[in-house]
Amino acid sequence: MQSSAARESDLPDVCVTLRRNDSLGSAGRWRIFGLLCALSFGLALAFAAFGAWLVLPYSALEMAVLFWAFHWLERRSTDWECISFIGDRVIVERVHEGVRTRHEFNRYWTRLEARPLGFGRPLQLALSYAGERVPFGDDLAAAERQRVAKDVRRALAAR
Repeated sequence: MQSSAARESDLPDVCVTLRRNDSLGSAGRWRIFGLLCALSFGLALAFAAFGAWLVLPYSALEMAVLFWAFHWLERRSTDWECISFIGDRVIVERVHEGVRTRHEFNRYWTRLEARPLGFGRPLQLALSYAGERVPFGDDLAAAERQRVAKDVRRALAAR
């Protein structure tokens, strides 16, 4: 049995979890896709009935591209990032397209980098330590990135 002090030291001081906005959910996303398919093919069949049969292949191509986009969203909907500050460690865990990565840094030597990528583009956030650079927050809006950068800076400074 572990002592309570050992268990409490494993609890994060600060934990920042970042997830994509998935307001529709998987079922809602595929319902909308089905509705769009029915609408597109229904209109294409109506035009084909009046002799404009070339509309059908374009409708099929449109639905194939839309399927690819929805499938891409579905794969990325479960992505997440978590930055935990536990004692003198910084742990960055990330699941991206089903692949899980984990990086562990020394809290005292880790620094936050916030680089502007160009005019009109948001900052790119990354944690760096000993020549290793781990970007995070790429899916966040610009205002959210600034808020997360402030939270991470505050957590790094609270040693």
